[in-house]
Amino acid sequence: MENIVFDRNYELVSENNSFADVVFKQVTAPDGFFASFTKKMDAIPKVIVPEDQANYEYLLERCDRFAQDHHGRIHAVVDYQRFHSEINLYLRMIEFDCEEDMSLLKDIGERAHYVCITPEEDGGFRIHIMINYFQELMTDEQCDYLKYETIMEDAELADLLQIPGLTQEQIEASLIMKDILDRFDAETKVDRTTAFKAVLDHMGQTKDEGMDLNRMITLLQKLLDAVLNEEDE
Repeated sequence: MENIVFDRNYELVSENNSFADVVFKQVTAPDGFFASFTKKMDAIPKVIVPEDQANYEYLLERCDRFAQDHHGRIHAVVDYQRFHSEINLYLRMIEFDCEEDMSLLKDIGERAHYVCITPEEDGGFRIHIMINYFQELMTDEQCDYLKYETIMEDAELADLLQIPGLTQEQIEASLIMKDILDRFDAETKVDRTTAFKAVLDHMGQTKDEGMDLNRMITLLQKLLDAVLNEEDE
């Protein structure tokens, strides 16, 4: 799917921390944690989060008006390759001098997931606002396991962070879930994404019964059995 781009032009030294510097260099290497983890997350099926979509559209309108009032420019995009949305304000100076401007700061703080202000080479500043916009079809436990797996693939980073190993139970549960999802793709007309989303939806409607990995495995197996029996009949 094509990115949704919005452009308008209406027209400034941290302390040394050797350990942090070493870790930062390791995780940002071309084949380091961030690159590997991003690649894995990009492969996970995603859906648009309605609340984040509404927040993006609301902030886009407000930031566009702010750029006009302060004679700056704005570049915004819903990125379907990197799976996020961002709004960039380019201003000669950063100034919030009225009630409406101050309320924009409050809205950004409540609706965005990340904000960074940096000076531009030719003078002026960029306000970078990021909103997640997309959500992976996976549980928090699966996301944590993916992070752990990616860290453990980098022996030097794992040693720096002194990461403990997963329990045997957690490893076995992750492998069982993978096998079940593989069977959906190989043995049924229901793909793994549809099956996974169906179980997530069901668990979301019955939160009182728990959201743990073992329960998800049980529900996936029941769904697989039901689909296989229905297709056989």
